[in-house]
Amino acid sequence: MSLVPKIVRVILALVFSVSLPLLARGADLPQFSKGINLARLHNLAHRDPERPGKFLWPPFRGDLAKVSDAELKQLKDLGFDFIRLPVAPAPFLTVTEAESRILTDKLFDTVKRLQDHGFAVLLDPHPGHGGARFSAPRILSSPSNEEFEAYLQWLEGLARHMRRLPGRKSALGLMNEPQADCHHLVSTDWTDIQPLLYRAVRDVAPDLAVVLTGGCWSSHRALGYLDMAPYDENTIVDVHYYSPHYFTHQALPFASEPTRYLAGLAYPGADGNIDETLRLTEEHIAHMRRTRPERVADDALSQAKAAISRYYDDPPPVDRAYISGHFDIIRRWAGAQNVDPARIVIGEFGAARPPAGLPAIPGRNAWIRDVREEAEASGFAWAYWDYNAGSGYPGFGLVFDNESRTIDPDMVKALGLDETAISR
Repeated sequence: MSLVPKIVRVILALVFSVSLPLLARGADLPQFSKGINLARLHNLAHRDPERPGKFLWPPFRGDLAKVSDAELKQLKDLGFDFIRLPVAPAPFLTVTEAESRILTDKLFDTVKRLQDHGFAVLLDPHPGHGGARFSAPRILSSPSNEEFEAYLQWLEGLARHMRRLPGRKSALGLMNEPQADCHHLVSTDWTDIQPLLYRAVRDVAPDLAVVLTGGCWSSHRALGYLDMAPYDENTIVDVHYYSPHYFTHQALPFASEPTRYLAGLAYPGADGNIDETLRLTEEHIAHMRRTRPERVADDALSQAKAAISRYYDDPPPVDRAYISGHFDIIRRWAGAQNVDPARIVIGEFGAARPPAGLPAIPGRNAWIRDVREEAEASGFAWAYWDYNAGSGYPGFGLVFDNESRTIDPDMVKALGLDETAISR
């Protein structure tokens, strides 16, 4: 498509979405309640080391790209009623048209299989945030660039497939965690882009449930910038919750500084021991210097000490009231925007297990329980992140590891699920 038609299309879509809010279509929304992310099936594609910017074929491969019927039955028996299914766009957009059709067929084979097992499905377009061509920053840098146009057309294709599926069991997101900032003042902002993507999907699929989100990694902090006026009532709002980030991501190798240096932070904070946390953190940093020195800054320890002090000493204290305060922000926003709580899903939340060699995180399951209970008390659906463990580290998983895929009974209890289903 030439540049001029693209610009005209974008301008018309933006004018229409801002000046003429859509009326509700009257379609039934999916009844999401308790969900889990299956984040490895069509996400985290394998890149081709011989061809920069390209992927191996097939891009989604290995045991992590599989889930058995027995696993799905157990997840249903536990009490999960929907699956949030992340999908990486880049593999679909960097292959031939014929290969893209194959990937699309495989994706919707998975969607239909999940629905046949009794799950509703929230399909979550999930670009990365690196420098790759179809990363979120590249797609969103301008609505007149080729990456945006390709992504928009891909979304339209997903919507055409989704509209053929049962409406009560199907929803399509527009983009996962689109930007790190809550709002861009001097560059293209998600609040400008989201209506364009929404309009394109709605034109293709008038009755499909569309999932909206905000900036700040889709967190509650960006809700003040999400005005629901351009959108109809057949929409769901996806909010992610990883607060405090120091606690939920502590010691993870991919986390940003200083979070990756921290170890032993407790929840609630009042139950923690600052001296023990400092000791574990020092040992963890020393281990990182031996094993991954390129990931450790010279001032790692001083960064970590400052973060630990902030976590334990700076108000507000990290406890159930701290979590409830954040959920109150979501509740107030929903009230001000006339959004039924049933249209809000906490599409990601979780706290990771520590890497090997570190003790269990004090209060990890209590944090998971408190977030889940706050969501349910607010009338929100939720989807835990995620089913699998990490690749090379324990991660967030409902299972202890990716080999045995043994489900953690303590997490099942924290999530308020049916513990008896584990032994069936």
